[in-house]
Amino acid sequence: MLYSMTGYGRGISTEAEFTVLAEAKSLNSRYLDIHIRVPPLLSSYEFDLRNVVNNYVARGRVILNVEILSTGDLSLWKIYLDEVLIEDYAAVLERIESIIMPEETVVSLDRFLTMPEIFAKVPQTQAQQKVAKVAISAVEESLKELKKSRRVEGKALQKDIKKRISRLSNYVEKIKVAHEKAAPERVKKIRKQIEQLLTDFEMDKSRIVQESAILSTKADCTEEIVRLKSHINRMQKTITSRKPVGSLLNFIIQECHREINTIGSKTDVKEISDYVIDLKEECERIKEQVQNIE
Repeated sequence: MLYSMTGYGRGISTEAEFTVLAEAKSLNSRYLDIHIRVPPLLSSYEFDLRNVVNNYVARGRVILNVEILSTGDLSLWKIYLDEVLIEDYAAVLERIESIIMPEETVVSLDRFLTMPEIFAKVPQTQAQQKVAKVAISAVEESLKELKKSRRVEGKALQKDIKKRISRLSNYVEKIKVAHEKAAPERVKKIRKQIEQLLTDFEMDKSRIVQESAILSTKADCTEEIVRLKSHINRMQKTITSRKPVGSLLNFIIQECHREINTIGSKTDVKEISDYVIDLKEECERIKEQVQNIE
């Protein structure tokens, strides 16, 4: 069961006076990379929201945006004034104005509104906890939708990869048949080349046969074919797993490439060389698809 790394989910949760909207979007990434945007009221709950994301997503870049839509008539913040600082500011402003304008002046109230340091903004604990509870519910809903959308795309990827794995198996079987068919001819060809090289030297016929067999073994691709079939079978089983398998599939594809390249470098049979090109093409397409799998 494959999941794509790209998807989108949206969740809205309402409880009493509070309504919270959560939107989750995921993109391709080598590892799990979580980015959370929350209102200042919920900044202390970012770690809790990150844990919620971990329960739904194993790999990919996840962007989670949380927005408080409604709070009813309840106040979410308590404002405190630094009265000592205000008095200090007022005294300084009066002193400045007395120097510039010696006549008696009154400090305007709106001047203090541009001084954020005299205000302390603290969340109302009870309201904050209620909003956080609603926010977590909205986030879970958005992540469920995200997972559904990732699964829909994952099904399409699984179908395509399954088709290409079948093609890989067919090409490997054809290579096996062609390789076995060419084996006697390969030994004969090598023996002839040795005999031509040694026309001016005396060598026992049995020694020629022995050397021919050694060289033929070096050109033998049987082990690579067996390993390649094993990798393909592993890939076939892996795409049905319920666990995140993107990284594992990527590793298997690398191993397939290794065996295919070795077969290509060993063979001198045109038919096999053509199949090697077909195998490389299919592997490359599977590799492209695997980059989007969780």
